[in-house]
Amino acid sequence: MRIAALLDPVLRLLLRYKKRRRRAEGVLLVSSRGPAEMVFLSAVLPRFMRLAKLDESVTLLCRADAAGMAFLFPRTLKLRRIDFRRLDELEYRWSAFTDLFSQHYRLIVSLDYVREHDQDEALIITADPAETAGMVPPPFKRNFHQRLEESEKVFDLLFDSGPVRQDKIVRWSRFADEVLDDRQPPVLALLEDSQLPNAEALAAPTIVLLPFSGVKQRMLPAEVWRQLADLVPPNWQVLVAGHKNDFDKHPDYMSLLTQPNVRMETSGFERLASILLGSKLVIGVDTAGLHLAVLLGAPTLCMASAAYVGAGVPYDERVVPGNVQFVYIPMECQGCLGRCKFPLEDGMYKCVNEIDTDQVLAFVRDSVARGVF
Repeated sequence: MRIAALLDPVLRLLLRYKKRRRRAEGVLLVSSRGPAEMVFLSAVLPRFMRLAKLDESVTLLCRADAAGMAFLFPRTLKLRRIDFRRLDELEYRWSAFTDLFSQHYRLIVSLDYVREHDQDEALIITADPAETAGMVPPPFKRNFHQRLEESEKVFDLLFDSGPVRQDKIVRWSRFADEVLDDRQPPVLALLEDSQLPNAEALAAPTIVLLPFSGVKQRMLPAEVWRQLADLVPPNWQVLVAGHKNDFDKHPDYMSLLTQPNVRMETSGFERLASILLGSKLVIGVDTAGLHLAVLLGAPTLCMASAAYVGAGVPYDERVVPGNVQFVYIPMECQGCLGRCKFPLEDGMYKCVNEIDTDQVLAFVRDSVARGVF
């Protein structure tokens, strides 16, 4: 337990002397995950919005970087940003506790399958809503039975969402079924038209490459991407998208920019979304920008590791839309969730190194020749 969390009983005692709304009102959704998770969540959020009663608002409590995906969310959803890492600071923890307690929410729903009792669950306890709902934590965490007991004390409704290896959208859809008491098929990994930004009018037919991952072992060599860029006609343009830090960390990928029709795109997710909507094809690894392209409906090709087979990539057949194709190597160890047992091969996971890039090059060559995807 963190030192600041040891003082929670004292902080909650002090909160009894703070004023707050007399009547519990409104719904708070809580997620401590990052931007990639928010892309998937955006497909399911319209269902969770239905938890509000007449004249109630729905608010999403999330990280500041995750709030960067807010342009995908339903327009009536409110946002509250929090730095979960700073909850270890007593002053920040007290400020966050006071703020949430004063709101007096009617219902708080944790959207996280994986939670930290001293952080997101502590916030929910202190907010002291009229009702709470969450999912049974995953069994692979240490001291699972202790964590389950802690969650049972936090949530009035604790839903068993199923196995660890499960598509995120399927898991959230099942959870929404439970909290709404309304069974529906899992939603497709596509956003509603009302959630789409405007497509950017691009000066030339455009292919977007997304070569970067937060896990370097999932990334393919720069040479593969250079070969892909070479297949694009000179009157088309290729955008290599990522954060500026990605190019700083991986300078060998700067070699992609030597061709006159290839340029860097680092303007952020909201601008990237508009570009993706106007592009001919998006090719990338398993990363937030790639999943953003899929949910926007852009023609997309994903070159993925086998680490999340059955747990996200490729998507579950019940939610996968027709605009995406996944290329990966089936392996006996697939679904390892990133806990690879093999030595790295040329700096990559074994399943990434074995991807048939010739197949990808042939697909792009044929697609460019047809001009449509």
